Amino acid sequence: MREAGDARDVGVLLLDLVLGRAAHADPARPLAVAIRDARARAERDGRTLVVVASVVGTAQDPQGLASQFAALEGAGAVVLPSNAEAARFAALALVPDLAPRLLGGAR
Repeated sequence: MREAGDARDVGVLLLDLVLGRAAHADPARPLAVAIRDARARAERDGRTLVVVASVVGTAQDPQGLASQFAALEGAGAVVLPSNAEAARFAALALVPDLAPRLLGGAR
C-alpha cells in the first residue's frame, strides 16, 4: 500500500477488510497507518490518492465492526457497506463518465 503512494499511475486503492474469528485482532489499525502513509506520499508528490474500502463482518465480530469502520475513515478512507458499492465508487473516482452505466442508467 505504501508503494501505491509513490506510484504516479495509481489514483485509487480498493480494499476489502474481512472480520471474524480467524482474522487479525484489529486489522484496521495497521491498515490505517499504511493508508495515512500512502496518502501523505501521494500528496507530497502533488497527487490525490483515493482509498475506498468495505468491511465484511457484523457487530458481533470480535474486532468490532464500528471501530474498524472508524479507524479506516479516520485515516481518510471512504468506507462503504459492501464491496460492490466500494468497487462502483472506485470506478467512478477514476472514470466519472461511467455513472450512467454503474448507477442503473443506460448500458
